[in-house]
Amino acid sequence: MYTNITHYKVTESDEVWMEDLLEKYHRKIFRYCYHILRDIHDAEDATQEVFMKAFKSSSKTKITNSNAWLYKIAYNHCLNKLKRKSIVTFLPFNEGYKIAEESIDNINFELNFIISKLKPKERTLIVLRIIEDKDYADIASILGISQQTARKRFERVKEKIQKIIERRNNDGQ
Repeated sequence: MYTNITHYKVTESDEVWMEDLLEKYHRKIFRYCYHILRDIHDAEDATQEVFMKAFKSSSKTKITNSNAWLYKIAYNHCLNKLKRKSIVTFLPFNEGYKIAEESIDNINFELNFIISKLKPKERTLIVLRIIEDKDYADIASILGISQQTARKRFERVKEKIQKIIERRNNDGQ
């Protein structure tokens, strides 16, 4: 297997910046990747790859909002990773791997079920808006769309979620 290893010169200020970025955002980006990819191992890999892309980026000197910038990298990376998979299966959060409570905040099982029924782009909106508590300006910046479009798409996903809940309640009775 061919591995492309590239050596980068890292200045002391870059090293401090990188450590600061990792300390502030590693857990958030991991949680975000986990909710989109729905697999702990894929999320771990994706998180590392997101930070590597960020560290290698030539545009890091032009960044005004590092939070939105990292989420945008994570969003694009996760969607590309999902596209590369030939078969996408959505496993419920509580099956498969056991995840330590401190690694991912306690998330309501009902929300997990709902998220599993959404498409990746819809899931992204829900994760950013509800779980990560991002405003529409940040979401628009991350997804590369206008605030109005972000708001409208979120409203559509909310309607879809309401239908999922209604169906589940009707099936359970």
